[in-house]
Order: sequence, then structure tokens, then C-alpha cells
Amino acid sequence: FASQGHFKGQDGLMSFETGKRALDFLVEHSGSRRNLEVDFFGGEPLVNFQVCKDLVAYARSIEKEKNKNFRFTLTTNGVGITDEVIDWANRECHNVVLSLDGRKEVNDRFRVDRGGRGSYDTIVPKFREFVRRRGGQGYYMRGTYTHFNTDFTNDLFHMADDLGFTELSMEPVVTDPASPSALTEEDLPVLFDQYELLARDMLRREKEGKPITFYHYMLDLRHGPCIYKRIAGCGSGTEYMAVTAWGDLYPCHQFVNDPEYKMGNIWDGVTRTDIRDEFKLCNVYARPDCQDCWAKLYCSGGCAANSYHATGDIHGTYEYGCRLFRKRIECALMMKVAQGAMTSFTEPGGTGADTAESGPEADCALLNGEDGCDGCC
Repeated sequence: FASQGHFKGQDGLMSFETGKRALDFLVEHSGSRRNLEVDFFGGEPLVNFQVCKDLVAYARSIEKEKNKNFRFTLTTNGVGITDEVIDWANRECHNVVLSLDGRKEVNDRFRVDRGGRGSYDTIVPKFREFVRRRGGQGYYMRGTYTHFNTDFTNDLFHMADDLGFTELSMEPVVTDPASPSALTEEDLPVLFDQYELLARDMLRREKEGKPITFYHYMLDLRHGPCIYKRIAGCGSGTEYMAVTAWGDLYPCHQFVNDPEYKMGNIWDGVTRTDIRDEFKLCNVYARPDCQDCWAKLYCSGGCAANSYHATGDIHGTYEYGCRLFRKRIECALMMKVAQGAMTSFTEPGGTGADTAESGPEADCALLNGEDGCDGCC
């Protein structure tokens, strides 16, 4: 779904010098924020594993001097996983995201090598060993469902029951509506039923003492993200940017190689400040269609890239995605009711008893008058 990993561009491997400059750029522009997040993404970062290792070592070497705490995430298709990769990631990576779409026939429809061979048989044993050795550290199995597997709960159950994974995420495909894999209006009732089925099954598993986690059902009614994140979401183009192998800057990986959204580079900085300013205004209150939506402070207005690709405007609304999102939140709320965790609450993210002293806002850098978010929530 990303032009076979090229993101509409040519193949390329980031050099250590470019990566080092990217880390320096991040530190230089991080202000008082101490926690800095770096995701090794692709393409496939393990094709360039030595540079990943060298960059983490460099980051660790400057943490104390710069008063920063780097948190690394590795997103991988799994083909390049080795014992060395597992040991390194378990030592250095705060989180790992492992790409698997579920059942063999589903995964191998799209996740193939250049010879057209499916990856399932290669990656599943590696993923299982990776997770086994990871212990209690963070990971997610991250899949994509399409028109070809609207019964996606069977893929989640396969990962949980047959493969033993408990931390799961499954995203709806966002692609050209003319593509055979694109989700359709007729798929929606099926997808809604699937989300309800998943919620009921998760409650059953929890009751039996064998819970699984589904990323989109993680809902904290007492605390959760601060209001700034609820309004602005991921912070693409402002707090978060993608760096290409050549050092160019884009609002996020989904805009890479779109010349209209090239913001600058890591040597000259953000030269297209108009793009940055446009993304500063990209929040839930800037989208007219969001104003009367009950779920707006859970989605923060949705994904800017999805809005852009669906409507041509980052301030637009990807309505199909909105309908799926509201269904997921509805199911997550149902689970909270069933779990008895829902007391009297007044607003999304808080109860009537919550105060700044008791919630994460007590440590919020922005609310405490500092010049930037410190990543506390």
C-alpha cells in the first residue's frame, strides 16, 4: 500500500552521516522536551541494520550531555530478523511493531518478495521467537485488512490462538477507491459486526484469564492523553516529521516524495514554514465536519494524510474512516461498561473526580508554562 515500500520514490539506504544529522536536528529543535521518539521505519530498516545500531549508539552517547531521553521504535516486516537483531531491539527499543496481516493466505496476498513469494512462512517463526525473548517489553503485531478479508477477526484470532501473540493491531486499508482491495460501502455492516464480535470475544478471554490487547480498544476514561493531544493528535508536521534516506523532511511518512509537502531538509531546516503553519492549524476544531461529532476528542480530527488522500485537503474529513473509528470507540466504551470500569464521567478522558493533581496534567509541560510538550502522556 506504499508503492511496494518505495513511497513513490527510488530505493535508497540512509547513511550514518545523514541519520546522525537527523538526530542532531531533532535535539536542536526539541527545546525543553526531554523525551524524544525515533521510529526506524521503511521501506525496511533491517536492510540497513548496521546504521540503525550506529545511530542508537550515537544517541545514547549524547543523552546525558543534552539532557535527553531517546525512545526508539523498530517497525519491521520481519524478513531480516536475526538473533542479533532480537538482542539489540530488546536492549535498545522501547517498542517494536511487527507487520503481519494474519492468516497465511491473507498475509501472502500482499506481503511478498520481489519474486512474488509470500513472507508468512519466513517471518512467523522469527516473530514468535522475537516476542518470546522480548519478555514483558512493548510490541505490537500490526496488520492491515482489506476488501479481501473483511472477516478480519479471524486474522486476529489466528494471531492470538494459533501463534500466541497478545498485543494486536489491525488497520483498515486506505487506498485508491478503484483498487480491488479498497473497502466499500457494502463492507461497512460486515466490519461493524466484526468489531462487535471482537469486543465480545475480548471480554470472554478476559473473564477466562487469557486477555488480549487490541490497540483501538485501549481507552482510559479517567486520564488518557492531555487536551493538547486530544485536539491535535499525532502532531504531524509540527512535533513529528519523517526524514527520508537523503535527509529531506516531510510532515509524515505518508507524504514522502510528494513535492507539495517537502518541508525542507535536516541541514537547512524547515524552509517551507507555510506547510508547518498549515499543519499547526490541523486539529479537531479546524474541521467543520467534526464539530458535532461525539468522538472528536478521541480521534483528534483523524489522520491528516488520510484526509488529504481522500479529499485533497489535510483539513478535510475521511468519512469512511470516521464511521469505522466511531464504531471502534463505541465498542471500547461497551467493554468499559461490561468491565464495570465506567463510573460517573462528564467528558471524554476524565471523570467528575479527576483533577490536575490526580491526572497526568499535573506533570504537563505545556500546562506548567513550558515551551513544549515533554511527552508525558
